Amino acid sequence: MADYKLATAEDIKLTMENLIKWWGAETAEKVIVACFYENPFNGSFDDFLKHCTMCGGNWGGMLLTGIKKLYPKVWDVIPDNMGINAFASLLDVLLLLGVYVICPDEEGE
Repeated sequence: MADYKLATAEDIKLTMENLIKWWGAETAEKVIVACFYENPFNGSFDDFLKHCTMCGGNWGGMLLTGIKKLYPKVWDVIPDNMGINAFASLLDVLLLLGVYVICPDEEGE
């Protein structure tokens, strides 16, 4: 069974750099600031998915439903066109919102 951990400072730094690279400084800053004004989720990705609505196999759309439900102020500043890194960008936003990172155990499960 996998364990979960909070993001490290290095994880957060890399996440912010990715969002700036993918969305541009102005848009990324709005999202980053909005995330830091929210109470952290403090749960696993599996726990977060319980707040999402399935979107016919569209994982990005499904993650957006959970963000909109739990963090509407963050959802409001996420760009409509997230580019080719849309899914990775949403995972980065979830990391900033306190969704725990999955860490494989020693057996690699």
